[in-house]
Amino acid sequence: RVRASVLVSGGCGGRDDDFSHRVRLEIDVDARTYPSNSIFPRLWVRSDLAGTNGDGSLSESFYEAAKASPERKRSPIETVLWHFIHNFLREATGDESGDPQLRFKVGDDVLANIGQWAPGKVVALWDQGYPYRISLADSDMEVHAPFDSDEAVRSLITREVNAKQEEGTKIWTWPEDARVPRHAWLHNVRQWNKARTFASNHPFFRPGFSLDWWEKWLHSDVLSWLRDGRSERPYFIEELSPGIFSLSLFTAEFCSELSAEVKRCETSGEEKGIDMSRPNSMNKGGATMSELGYAPLMDSLQDCVFQHLASALFPVVGSELTRHHSFVVQYSRAEDRRGLDMHTDDSDITFNVCLGREFEGSSLQFCGMLGSPRHRRESLRYHHEVGRCVVHLGMHRHGADAIESGERINLISWNRNKSWRRSSGYLHPLHQIYYEREAGPPDPVCLSWTHDVDWEEHRGERPAGANRSMPWCPPAFARHDYPLVDKGEA
Repeated sequence: RVRASVLVSGGCGGRDDDFSHRVRLEIDVDARTYPSNSIFPRLWVRSDLAGTNGDGSLSESFYEAAKASPERKRSPIETVLWHFIHNFLREATGDESGDPQLRFKVGDDVLANIGQWAPGKVVALWDQGYPYRISLADSDMEVHAPFDSDEAVRSLITREVNAKQEEGTKIWTWPEDARVPRHAWLHNVRQWNKARTFASNHPFFRPGFSLDWWEKWLHSDVLSWLRDGRSERPYFIEELSPGIFSLSLFTAEFCSELSAEVKRCETSGEEKGIDMSRPNSMNKGGATMSELGYAPLMDSLQDCVFQHLASALFPVVGSELTRHHSFVVQYSRAEDRRGLDMHTDDSDITFNVCLGREFEGSSLQFCGMLGSPRHRRESLRYHHEVGRCVVHLGMHRHGADAIESGERINLISWNRNKSWRRSSGYLHPLHQIYYEREAGPPDPVCLSWTHDVDWEEHRGERPAGANRSMPWCPPAFARHDYPLVDKGEA
């Protein structure tokens, strides 16, 4: 496994809206086939990047294009990285609202690919949707370059040099379906520019990627265990119920300062008219940490802390953490009158930390694991404490009670393991391939007005505004009262 990062830059010529953003990558190398130019290493994007698959992987069209391309570097790893930067992110060099920045400007001398290389001059940019209109030097013709790539248009060096470069090489262009879609790239740029807008001189925006940096912010028990080599199961972690753990994670100073920083970003966003994205499909109040500029902070927290805790508590699911979606959520009485519906997370392992503020109520209600006989049976009611973290598998059903007074803010990190997500342990319950029959009627507190088909049967009418188009749980064959089939009759 190789981990790397690339710095993506945008903007035009030193304008105020220039940006730079670091994208974290991970490359899986199969030692049995490496090195090979026909079996490329697999690249995964660890950062939030629109245009990739949900697990950070790239589509097969990218690898097919990389194999077909004549461009080769010193090793297959370098080749994959080069194509990711120069081809997958080809359109990824523009400002937020305008067209992508191009390599050439009007008046530049270039070579245009018209079946053979012909010298010409760029006379217009983004003409009729094409990046360049080029006037050919040896005729009165003008042609359009379909792509801003070396396969379509090149800098004019000398005919001799380019002739040598093209000798025996078939003209080939990178396919559009192997690039990041333009709408996805513009979404990324908007998110990165928001992060730049909120940035300050606070150390949270410039975290270190070592345990020493976290010395000031972590609870002393966690810090000691990490420094002692993590040789034993964490003694300071309490197992509240099977698969649900709690520990004191952060110092009061960390919680206070992060809460204040989030509040500052919120106020700044309101003053500047910045629309914040919802952190997920269920929570309305809050924001993603990457949008606020805290992606490096959460990257460091995952690498230095969460990874080690996850592997100690959940050795299989937490064997490695390769990606995360982290966000803050806020609950207040004015906006949270019925709590958070029962659900599972789009996460393999969830870390949920209360940062403050003064509040009453709003406890977490846990039930069972997705696809298990006790999926909808009550198991635990958890009461938040500032600085304390609850850790559980994403497939553990849970919901939040309505807040009674005050305001609560939590930092939540959905951590994902790409290897686990390819396993039957993850896929079978998710796609109902392996889904056990319920042990009995569900506990009313564990019912979901969004997901459960039998809500009305047990609880009456669904709440006003509840989404009625999604109920699916449980599958008919897994209901406790579903008729059993006699194997002798089957």
